[in-house]
Amino acid sequence: MTFPLAGLGASAPTTVPTRDRSELGRDQFLELLVTQLKHQDPLNPMEPEAFAAQLAQFSSVEQLTKLNDAFSTQQADSLARTLLDKTSLGASLIGKHVLAEGSQLTVADDGSTSFHVDVAGTGGKATLTLFDASGNTVATRSLGALSGGARTIRPPTDLPPGVYQYAVSVEGPKGEAVATKTFVDGVVDGVLFEAGQVVLRIGAMRISIDKLSQITP
Repeated sequence: MTFPLAGLGASAPTTVPTRDRSELGRDQFLELLVTQLKHQDPLNPMEPEAFAAQLAQFSSVEQLTKLNDAFSTQQADSLARTLLDKTSLGASLIGKHVLAEGSQLTVADDGSTSFHVDVAGTGGKATLTLFDASGNTVATRSLGALSGGARTIRPPTDLPPGVYQYAVSVEGPKGEAVATKTFVDGVVDGVLFEAGQVVLRIGAMRISIDKLSQITP
């Protein structure tokens, strides 16, 4: 932060030691003030208003710095407590059946699977599509007519085994697209940390603990 040396004559250049901004405090301000008073031009002294403005400027910056430090500390403490709470919750969910927003799907070796979907409005003609990790379509199956609301679906058992991303598209009676929300469900068998987040492991699937919708024994 730079404080102008009001009223200095051209013949009296002054250099004030430079410090790291994080070290700016009352002592440095007093050094600046003393330097200004020592080298000001007697014929053009510092105006009281200029001195008061510099004092107010320093006071404001100091208070803002303190507020910023306090906020940063409080925010870090809050994040740590939140992470600890989520970790405790995740550990308590091991062995529990959960439902969470998501689009992962595991197909068993015999081709069987199930998933949970919420269909808006009155529903319509539904289609299930499976995608691999690269986003390529692996399989498409008709699910027939689905009415509106939340339900568990068990599609045909001729799907290829594996873990996929899935989507359910629904076409309304007039050919319009009907909104759907898909879910991941299964029994939690582990808790992981990924990118600073608490993640639940359900077999080969991973879901964020923030996406939880339902927990059952």
